[in-house]
Amino acid sequence: RDAIGDWSSDVCSSDLGLKINDKGHFMHQFTIDVTFNASLPFIYASFHEVEYLSQWFAPGNCSVTQVMNDFKEGGRYRIKMMEPNGVEMSLTGEYVTLLANEQLVFSWAWEDNLEDSVMTSVNIHFNEVEEGHVNVVLEQSGFMTQEECQQHEYAWMSCLEKLAVLASKQKALS
Repeated sequence: RDAIGDWSSDVCSSDLGLKINDKGHFMHQFTIDVTFNASLPFIYASFHEVEYLSQWFAPGNCSVTQVMNDFKEGGRYRIKMMEPNGVEMSLTGEYVTLLANEQLVFSWAWEDNLEDSVMTSVNIHFNEVEEGHVNVVLEQSGFMTQEECQQHEYAWMSCLEKLAVLASKQKALS
């Protein structure tokens, strides 16, 4: 855990994590605020470069089996993950905002359509707080249920722990 310097999360809650969408429905959201002991270019690249995504972008014991990525505003991505029991899941979306080493915004949808939330939005801000330390604030919004919101929050935290391990390995190599 020494790769993560500071870690906090605003849990999906009815008072802090609700917004009303354009159809008048309440939408749940969460925010994770974490600081990595790594360079800003490496952390930003880890969110879009295939060689890095394939190493950390699956929660728990799941693994990434395929990444297709057209990293440009309006470009699409698709990430396939596999659970240890062999069940595959596919995530897809579109890049909305790309500001190098500053911000990523993209849509997020599971291809199986088993969730109530058809599409959510991920907004990530990157900030170098001091040399070799990067603060990442990740917000995912648009969940129809608090349960889905919490599941995604826990999955992101699991993934970000994997990214911290990858970052510490990368730092050791440089």
